[in-house]
Amino acid sequence: MKYHHRQRCHRHEEDCCGWNVDKQKAFVQAYTTPGEGYNNATQAAVIAGYSERTANNMVSRLLVNVGIKAEIAQIRADLATEAGFTREQQLKDLELAKTFAVLKHETSGMVSAIREQNEMLGYHRELAPNTEKEAEKAAKMTDEEREFARIAARMRGNELAEGGIIPFKSKEAG
Repeated sequence: MKYHHRQRCHRHEEDCCGWNVDKQKAFVQAYTTPGEGYNNATQAAVIAGYSERTANNMVSRLLVNVGIKAEIAQIRADLATEAGFTREQQLKDLELAKTFAVLKHETSGMVSAIREQNEMLGYHRELAPNTEKEAEKAAKMTDEEREFARIAARMRGNELAEGGIIPFKSKEAG
């Protein structure tokens, strides 16, 4: 939709068809700065100057805008870097929380820490290894497809290892 707007209008910097660059910048600022509109898109839109009546509609348009999404992601990444917040540190903290929960015999805390670690590492319930499904898929594959799958799995493992993450090894890959 934004590209269509840009093709039809030569006044990108002006308020036309609802696209106002200054309001967009103000929205990003309000959305990413602690305060009234922090992580509340509707409130951030109102702070940026959009009317309360149309704020919900504008938010859906603003949050899918590629430029706005990139700006929000960059600001959050910069804040995380300034705070020394890294993925590796978060994984270490979760491991510490899990160890503490085990020592205190707090099963729910241990499960929560494991769940968070799995989420960070990309192991989701629906994506978790299912040996029966995998065997069924493998039975339908040709030898060439099986070899390609093995190579791809090794490559993914190498990429993870280079990032300091050691994936679990399946029986097939071992």
